[in-house]
Amino acid sequence: MDNLNHEEKLRVTIHSDVHKISKEVAEQINMELDELSTSLIAELIWKKMKVISQDLEQFAKHAKRTTINAEDVKLLVRRNPSLKANISKMADEAVKKKRQSKDKEAEEMAT
Repeated sequence: MDNLNHEEKLRVTIHSDVHKISKEVAEQINMELDELSTSLIAELIWKKMKVISQDLEQFAKHAKRTTINAEDVKLLVRRNPSLKANISKMADEAVKKKRQSKDKEAEEMAT
């Protein structure tokens, strides 16, 4: 794997992980997945991730930012109301947790 470039290494890793996950899930649901189906699923995930990453990058650039943030992810899922609700909830919880951590840190420094 040393002779692969970064993107190729990521792709191989995605394929390997999808095969492992597929095997575990198949065992849990008492089903079999053939090698071709897991390879196709892995390739589908790889291609979808490339599209998603390009979209997120463009959203951040459009906002004149170099960092992708939660708002970009919300924009990405805007056409799927239930997914958008879940992503929004997760983002809100993360912000709340970060705020609580900062408050606790400030409180500890004050004492």
